[in-house]
Amino acid sequence: MTLELRPTVIIYCDHLLYPSETFIRSQVGALRRFAPVYAGSRRVRGLDLPSESTYTISGGDAAGQVREVLFKLFGIAPHLVQKLRALDPVLLHAHFGSDGLRALPLAQRLDLPLIVTFHGSDATVTDLRYTKSHYGHRRYLANRGALQRGASLFVAVSEFVRQKLIEQQFPPAKIVVHYVGVDTDVFAPRLGENGLAVLFVGRLAEVKGAEYLIRAMAEVQRSTQKPN
Repeated sequence: MTLELRPTVIIYCDHLLYPSETFIRSQVGALRRFAPVYAGSRRVRGLDLPSESTYTISGGDAAGQVREVLFKLFGIAPHLVQKLRALDPVLLHAHFGSDGLRALPLAQRLDLPLIVTFHGSDATVTDLRYTKSHYGHRRYLANRGALQRGASLFVAVSEFVRQKLIEQQFPPAKIVVHYVGVDTDVFAPRLGENGLAVLFVGRLAEVKGAEYLIRAMAEVQRSTQKPN
């Protein structure tokens, strides 16, 4: 399929894109059957994205901030809808649950199926944590039912995440498990000077569980040591 004939798919993230969200950019860059474009409320200081295929509600000025507030409160973004409709898209894919809820009015106005990928904390945080969080998370909690009804498909990055979604009343028939891929040309096991090494990739935050990896590796080393 030539580039010109590929159908357009909209990749929605509210903030485009934080430095830690390289997994989203990698997935977008790996698309072959679709021509991807990014859409969101605004750009943030982070990953480089192609300006010719990145569409935002706010450009950073005062008027843009007003447009962003109107979109987040009421789902109103006529200029963004007009620009995206001109691309004749076939699908809207939002990353993270709260961004899926924000993207729902866009999908409805563009008459597009909405797919939402849940990556982890958006499916595992408790309702109590959401009530103490910022407005976007509280709004997601209060309106989660609209997303459950309105989206066409939910992608869970693991079976554990899928079970968490089911516990929150997401329709099981709408949930599929699709693991995040790894480019094996970039990440491949190699034998170093000291033998095989285990690489941990993630923020050094308690929720990432680096502590348990360290403890587990200590057990692995003890179990593989040869007796004297």
